Amino acid sequence: MRDEKLYEEIARRLQEWCATKCRKYPWRQKSDPYVILVTEFLLQRTRSDSIAEIFDEFFSRYRSIWELASAKPEELSSFFSKLGLLYRGERILRMAQEIVEKYKGMIPCNAEKLLKIKGVGVYIASAVLNFGYNVPTPVVDKNVMRVMNRLFNTTREKECWEIISRLYKFGDNRLIAYALIDLGSMICKKRPLCEECPLNDVCTKYPLRQKEWRLYRKVLRSGRVTLQEQPIH
Repeated sequence: MRDEKLYEEIARRLQEWCATKCRKYPWRQKSDPYVILVTEFLLQRTRSDSIAEIFDEFFSRYRSIWELASAKPEELSSFFSKLGLLYRGERILRMAQEIVEKYKGMIPCNAEKLLKIKGVGVYIASAVLNFGYNVPTPVVDKNVMRVMNRLFNTTREKECWEIISRLYKFGDNRLIAYALIDLGSMICKKRPLCEECPLNDVCTKYPLRQKEWRLYRKVLRSGRVTLQEQPIH
């Protein structure tokens, strides 16, 4: 068992670093599950800065899942064509309509129900629970996996969840999650900027083993959701 004091120290440093260094995106100031769900959906394979540019306009137009589900397809297509994301409008409309029909407009606070929504994967479901509902849920992407690999020599998302859940015991789960995401994106890159990292002196600096990484993917069979660890494509 790893030393609990180490976890406490890492959690403290992550929170302190995030307070001044984490990126200040508008959705990070929100705790509305609807805003988190839609934003994370939009962020898939899209630059965060691009979504930040249209954030206020989008959510002033579609202030609730009900308004989004009632939107005209051509209206959404016109909006997203500006970003070169024409297909995204159709998908987000279907997602909103499914939530209205199945859950009466309530964003589920339940991982399995979230994962049954078309287009919602493990990362988005985790983000909604953690950032939208404040349910301490690890949020793991490639950036976070890179940090976990170097810091703890782990290559499996299951192990990352165990480690991050222990970190959450020593602070704000939202702040710690954003810190891990940004640390991986800004500092712990393929060519890491170790001197700028708040964990530099406690990091074991294990070599990246990206070919061994296994991230969760949802598998939906006969109406039931299971999680399987799969290689990164």
